[in-house]
Amino acid sequence: MLGLVSRLSASPWLISREHLHSYMPVLASLLMGTASLQGGQDLAELRAAAAPADFAVRVAGKGVIAYGAWSQAGASATGGATDGILVRVMGVSGPLMKADQECGPRGLMSLAADLQRTAKDTDISSVLLRVDSPGGQVFGTQSVVDGIKACQAAGKPVVALCEDGLMCSAAYWIASAADTIIATHETCTVGSIGVMASWMDVQPALEKMGVAFHEVYAEQSSQKNADFAAAAKGDYKAVQANLTAIAGGFLGAVRANRAGRLNEKLFVKSGYAAGKAGFASEAGEIGLIDALGSLPDALGECVRLVQASRSL
Repeated sequence: MLGLVSRLSASPWLISREHLHSYMPVLASLLMGTASLQGGQDLAELRAAAAPADFAVRVAGKGVIAYGAWSQAGASATGGATDGILVRVMGVSGPLMKADQECGPRGLMSLAADLQRTAKDTDISSVLLRVDSPGGQVFGTQSVVDGIKACQAAGKPVVALCEDGLMCSAAYWIASAADTIIATHETCTVGSIGVMASWMDVQPALEKMGVAFHEVYAEQSSQKNADFAAAAKGDYKAVQANLTAIAGGFLGAVRANRAGRLNEKLFVKSGYAAGKAGFASEAGEIGLIDALGSLPDALGECVRLVQASRSL
């Protein structure tokens, strides 16, 4: 659990603020030693149970003819891709962490590895990402984007579907790399394109309890931890500069990924370029998503993109 505490308290985040603060009671209970941990449970089993399932969908001329868990309905189980188009459906849900969560969904690096393997799988024609996430850690997000681009470079179009939920922050960064973005409902929330950091300074409270803190640095390490030392004294400039650099990369990626579709004037004027999130219709006007549609519509878009690439 120490790894979870570290990730929650010491990482820059691409996540909506309300969801970040939903973690605070968990972090506080871990720090105070009051977290309720079940004994005798297999964390790997808990993680597997909570992970979003991958699916394989066989699409032929008359529509979907096979749909099941990836391990049961993969290319080998459906007889190869010669009689149709095989779409791999993958989940991107919940708060996104770089590593697999101890008792939650798989991490961004596992998702990235799955995408890289998919790029090399000659049976798979396309990828559909089913997204419902407020965002998450900065670390690991670019690796997922690299996996999407590897699929595209291999001739496998990628479609992102915001499925009656959230496509915010890190989740939007990931989705923006897709060939097409679809939202299922007007109430889908899209955006929160920004970066933030938040942490609790418990040192003053511990000092009141008589705990003494000592830090000694090597002569060559005068700048080590200097940004957070300044932040502890109320000077956030150095930390903010780091976050600003990440935000610049985030905005640059969105603009590049949505080139030709993003209304730059509306993007800035609406506040979305500054981190605002809103409903699907407004996101569509700005060019952050391409259409409203259902899961079958998203699968149909995968088929359309594959057929279009094969006709070139």
